[in-house]
Amino acid sequence: MLTLRNKIWFFCCILALLTIALIPFPVQASDYGTKDLTLGSQGSAVSQLQKDLALFGFYTYKIDGSFGPKTYDAVVSFQKSQKLKTDGLVGPITKAALNKALTQVSNNDNQDLTLGSQGSAVSQLQKDLASLGFYKYKIDGSFGPKTYNAVVSFQKAQGLKTDGLVGVKTKAALNNALKGIVSSPRISASAKAPTAASIRDYNAHEKLIVDSFRANFDGSLAQTLVGRAIWYMEYGYMKYGHTKYAATGYIDCSNFASLVYKDFGYSITSAAKNYGSVGTKVEGVYARKITGTSKYTLEGTEKLKPGDIFTFWNSDEPARTHIGHVAIYMGMINGKPCIINTCSGRPTAIGIINSFSYWYGSSLIEVRRVLPASAYVAGSKISDQDPVMPAIYQIIPDKPIVLPKGLRTGF
Repeated sequence: MLTLRNKIWFFCCILALLTIALIPFPVQASDYGTKDLTLGSQGSAVSQLQKDLALFGFYTYKIDGSFGPKTYDAVVSFQKSQKLKTDGLVGPITKAALNKALTQVSNNDNQDLTLGSQGSAVSQLQKDLASLGFYKYKIDGSFGPKTYNAVVSFQKAQGLKTDGLVGVKTKAALNNALKGIVSSPRISASAKAPTAASIRDYNAHEKLIVDSFRANFDGSLAQTLVGRAIWYMEYGYMKYGHTKYAATGYIDCSNFASLVYKDFGYSITSAAKNYGSVGTKVEGVYARKITGTSKYTLEGTEKLKPGDIFTFWNSDEPARTHIGHVAIYMGMINGKPCIINTCSGRPTAIGIINSFSYWYGSSLIEVRRVLPASAYVAGSKISDQDPVMPAIYQIIPDKPIVLPKGLRTGF
């Protein structure tokens, strides 16, 4: 009898331990110490700060306990998301905001959502994904294949692990993205939505390049600038025309390059013909005609850096008398040199070219460089402004407009 009682007691203890192990305990408030944390700070408090910023999706680097430029940028991004003073100083106000955010994670994010999950949390997830343009089906509170695919698409757009699991990082990214949605943009009465054919072509070409660029994003100024150009392509809904985008929603090639650079404090001309004096020439880059064919190939790609500006001859008469087109170099992506510029056949005025076989080869003049050497250092401090939002859109957005601050990589 005693043996039986001991066995029953033993199994009850095991059951109790398993129950405790399975309870999702809330995230506890973090201790960042009594001193303010800023550039140059070291130690366990900085390590905890980095872990918490990583939890919210703002910090994606090594937890090293050293408050350097990467940690500073992550702090500024968090402060911006909370509408705090963006000084990079982790003092009482920022510490309180961090702990408040951790409490919200504790209250709302105890359980991960995945295939098979049911209930109000899934319904809210579907509503959030729908408001961001990733989910277009019935809100039914059931985490099935359609919800899973929407989650994976969102994770890919945010540069997260594409596992379809809605855990702490994905929930934090969702909350951040929802804060960045532009409400009620003004749209021209004559505006039209992108055609189904153009969207299909975009998904088969540009989207693959963007996904690859995003997956290898290093956080440098140069790649961040290219990322802003991508943001305008995906969320700017620009229509081709020769007036100012801010006032009219129209854009041309030189205004596009100028606009992207201006977001990062660089003032360059908006007249294509003057781009020959912008920055310095990148020597050794040219288009070579392939013997026995009408095709060209781009030579000297190893000398190129993201953000370089390609210049091309004009096509209007008298042809080849001045610079008539410019484009921003993105980098070697999927084994090909890619430029982002105004071009036809896309959902908006902006698209990506990765072939120099014909016009882009025969018309290439030279490549110019504006950015300093420091722009290519990963994790360096970046100063930028919010993207230009037009007073009126000439293209009907086919998805919500999410500002860079609502996107994990900024694009």
